[in-house]
Amino acid sequence: MGWFSSDSVRVDAVMDIDGFTWRTTYDDAGRVLTDVPVVVDRAIVDGYVYPAYVDGGGYLIVEMD
Repeated sequence: MGWFSSDSVRVDAVMDIDGFTWRTTYDDAGRVLTDVPVVVDRAIVDGYVYPAYVDGGGYLIVEMD
C-alpha cells in the first residue's frame, strides 16, 4: 500500500465520516485545514475518492493503492 502526505498529492477536497465534502487548504507547514474541525475519512484527488486521514501532526495521509 502507498501512503502519501499532502506534499505528494494535490487534494481537491476531503470527506468526513458522514460523507460531507469539505474544501481543503494548507498552512505554511503543509498541514490540512478545513472550514470547521472534521474527522477526515476520504480525500478527493483528480475526481477519484481515496481513503485518507489526518495524522497526529495535522498532516493529511492519503492511501492511493
